[in-house]
Amino acid sequence: MFDTVTIVGVGLIGGSFSLALKDRGMVRNVVGVSRTPASLGKALELGLIDEALPLEEAVKKSDLIYVAIPVDATIPVMKQIMGLINEKQIVADAGSTKYALCEALADYPLRRRFVATHPMWGTEYSGPEAAVRDAFVGRSCVICEKEKSDPDAVATMEKIYEELGMHLVYMDAASHDMHAAYISHISHITSFALANTVLEKEK
Repeated sequence: MFDTVTIVGVGLIGGSFSLALKDRGMVRNVVGVSRTPASLGKALELGLIDEALPLEEAVKKSDLIYVAIPVDATIPVMKQIMGLINEKQIVADAGSTKYALCEALADYPLRRRFVATHPMWGTEYSGPEAAVRDAFVGRSCVICEKEKSDPDAVATMEKIYEELGMHLVYMDAASHDMHAAYISHISHITSFALANTVLEKEK
């Protein structure tokens, strides 16, 4: 059980992750961090988090820092976090792309305390209101560059995701991004192909 976990990004993924930890008694206190005060207020109201703090304060008091924000904002925030942590803390992210992030953090002294993860789940909704219970049950979670993280950090994240009911898959960052791109675009490709077939038939 964690004493304190910080969730950076209290929306769909971060909020659902917090609910999962709370429901299973895996954390005593959840701290929320967000650029949007309204999101923090809603997350507090919904019980997704127990308190809201600025990033630096939140990181200093946490055992685990879990980053679940849009990919384009992840790298600068992760760099800030990696400059604040100590060798006993664990940092993990839930981003859908991994190569650029892993490359950006490669030379940080405590890179080994970071575990690159991607729980393969999501909906079209966003914000704290989108968080749902048991969101991760039966889903897959990809862990990238396992060998570059401390064994205890990896084992902790593996245990969390397994407790949440997820199946674990291991990949290098580049392979992950390629497969994730195929998965995320397959519906668009299929729709485009179907539309073209219909147009050809109509001709």
